[in-house]
Amino acid sequence: MSHHLETHSSIVKRIIDGSLTIDSVGEFENLLKVFPNDPGLHRALADLLARQKSFDAAADAYRAAARYFIEAGMGLQAIVSKISEWRIVRPAQQEGKAFHVALCKGISEDTPVQRFLAQMSYPQMVAFMVQLVRIRFRAGRVLKKFGGVQNDMYLVVSGALKETTYHPLEEGGRVHKKTTIDLVDNDFFGDIYPFDGDRVSESDVETITRAELVKISKPRLMALCEKYPHVERLVNELYKARSELGGEIPSPTVRKTARHQLPTKVSMKVFREEIGKTPLFLNGFTDDISLGGACIILGATYQTGPSADMVGRKVKIEMGLPSAAMKLHILGTIAWSKEVSHEGKTSTVVGIKFEEMTDPDRELLEGYCYGSDGEQNLIWSLWESLVKK
Repeated sequence: MSHHLETHSSIVKRIIDGSLTIDSVGEFENLLKVFPNDPGLHRALADLLARQKSFDAAADAYRAAARYFIEAGMGLQAIVSKISEWRIVRPAQQEGKAFHVALCKGISEDTPVQRFLAQMSYPQMVAFMVQLVRIRFRAGRVLKKFGGVQNDMYLVVSGALKETTYHPLEEGGRVHKKTTIDLVDNDFFGDIYPFDGDRVSESDVETITRAELVKISKPRLMALCEKYPHVERLVNELYKARSELGGEIPSPTVRKTARHQLPTKVSMKVFREEIGKTPLFLNGFTDDISLGGACIILGATYQTGPSADMVGRKVKIEMGLPSAAMKLHILGTIAWSKEVSHEGKTSTVVGIKFEEMTDPDRELLEGYCYGSDGEQNLIWSLWESLVKK
């Protein structure tokens, strides 16, 4: 994944992967004013427009997403966006060829899947695209089990998965040990090649986060390779590259993302300026946190009336980090408040802008957040943009 996309906060990733739902085209447009070239946001907007049956606008948004994915070197993601666009508006041959030229020119070949896609001719690419089936899964879904017959090859469009491979003893055939690798964007799985005979899975594959994939069945890929022998050579190189990698090193991308999004329990004291009013004591969990501020999902016991009434109030936050023996105490101000729909439930989220903390607390927080000050400022700016109309 490109560095540009990695710097975005988890809120954008949750919008993109569908775990956080935004049903307002206006909110998407406001967000795109801050990140106009973000392909994932254009893709998510296109999906919303398609659900609302605004098909012409959806096709335009899919087209924009494909263009920005190509600029980011993300060929598979561009192809998936184009598939969605072309299902709405049938392309002219000239348009299709122009997309193929742009794809091959802009695609990053830093993974076997990207090299596989970049080396197809225009007819081969179109023939491959029409056979792909898009699928999405929630976290914790088992997609492939050890011992099952493998019938499909899967390409990871977004999200993270875990593949656990079981290695038998040389004698007796019993499972002796296992190794686990992370699968992320532009990885693939499903050992259906060589095509001769049925191949039994030697691993389990489970989603770690929400994930989008495309798959092609073994019979359809065999037919494609029979028609285009060059495609079979590319398939052979694809599987050979994976075999040579060995799959022993877990992906650092998944580890970083998982820790960055790790919910942290916080207690929040909200000061009230009215005479005789005692402070409010609220509990919640961080959704995003940076050196500049934090987004906090309030607990279910939150009962203080309209959440907008809290904007501008001073707060004191107490939180414990996994790496710290003592709790951090940070002073700040509630900069915004918003109700969001997440997993079918409505939650209140407040944005806290940090103002004062001790040097030791700042060092601990910096170590926890990962990334540079520039990245953290980007996260804070992004959250602010979600509530500005």
